[in-house]
Amino acid sequence: MDRRIYFSMTATLALSATLLAGSPTHAGSATTSTTTSAACNPKYKPYGLIGDKWRASDGENSVFGCPTRAEYGFTTNKSRRQDFRNGQIAWVPALGPKMLVRTYASGGKAVFQWGPTGRDWDYFEVRYSFNNEEVKKYKVKRRDPWNGGFSRPATGPGPEPLGSNAPLHYFSVRGCDDSGVFQLGSDCGGWSLPGRL
Repeated sequence: MDRRIYFSMTATLALSATLLAGSPTHAGSATTSTTTSAACNPKYKPYGLIGDKWRASDGENSVFGCPTRAEYGFTTNKSRRQDFRNGQIAWVPALGPKMLVRTYASGGKAVFQWGPTGRDWDYFEVRYSFNNEEVKKYKVKRRDPWNGGFSRPATGPGPEPLGSNAPLHYFSVRGCDDSGVFQLGSDCGGWSLPGRL
């Protein structure tokens, strides 16, 4: 073989290998981002209302992180839930056709959010328990008639996968209306599916 052809082929192959290898990736680069996106297990891909909320929150880069199991349901109330690295999202149709309850850790707090409910409520009542201790009830002002939120200090090591030794926060919510002037108490709806963190 002619030496010039051999050197030309060798140089072309070396250049091709360099182009395929590319430059090194640094933290925060687009290549790292793509790799991070692929980190979520595709068999647990969120769908429906839960998937829509997860994607709208920035998917695997959101406060929820990647899903850790497939969506699952409850026969007694037709609710559905999906667990994520840092929280949960659940659909609770008994409280509204698009009602979602969400739990996640953010800024040193265990956060619980809900909505949209299926009707206008005057306020919300939240049941909360930390590490299976006494359940406490809190009256929570509404953000608007259909949505609300509540948080508590996330004492302990911080967010970890569900089922680990991290502190457990349990939340549930219901909507309430103030009774009329001549009636005592409040008129409240049913409780949501509990969320945990």
